[in-house]
Amino acid sequence: MGEAIVAGMNLMGYDAMALGPKELSLGAALLQQRIGEAQFPMLSANVLWSNSRELVAKPYAVFRVDSQRVGVIGLTRLPDEALVDFEVLDPQVVLSRYVSEVGEKADTVVLLTNLGYRASLELVQAVEGIDLLVAALPAQLLDHATRVPGTETLAITAEQSLPRHAGRRVGRLVVTVGSDGSLSGESWRSVPMGSEIADDPEMRILLDEYR
Repeated sequence: MGEAIVAGMNLMGYDAMALGPKELSLGAALLQQRIGEAQFPMLSANVLWSNSRELVAKPYAVFRVDSQRVGVIGLTRLPDEALVDFEVLDPQVVLSRYVSEVGEKADTVVLLTNLGYRASLELVQAVEGIDLLVAALPAQLLDHATRVPGTETLAITAEQSLPRHAGRRVGRLVVTVGSDGSLSGESWRSVPMGSEIADDPEMRILLDEYR
């Protein structure tokens, strides 16, 4: 379960993803297998193994983009039901620690999370030092990038996977990164993946393998 999704993400060249409740619902063994198959880091700063209380995944990753260092912190939404294998910590308590740590290693700090949009805004307002917020929004996608009130944080939403809907739109953000790591001149739009866009041949071959 989930093997085809990870294989597809590998092919597309994902840089990172944040673990969510759906990944945790796989259980310990399958999740470890999927993490091992991924050619990109699956991140979560607030999910622990319930037996050892150690982190299930890397809390963050730092990438070199030309001359800039970009730190990406992953945060997981609290599940609706208790999970046997995992313990999910309060996002705000955890974020305060890691924003400081990542800020010492990176010029730009990105928060990647499947928390809802409004909850994510409140989180960013409570914890300083985040340059870009990528949050989930189940009901709809915003048609523009925004600045979180009271902060300089740029905020966008990523499509949250829904039955028969995932992959129908892709968000595209273009920004200018300053020498100090700040973001400006942002342009964001949700691009529809309609029938006018031809299937990628490699992806079609890969998906056919899992039918």
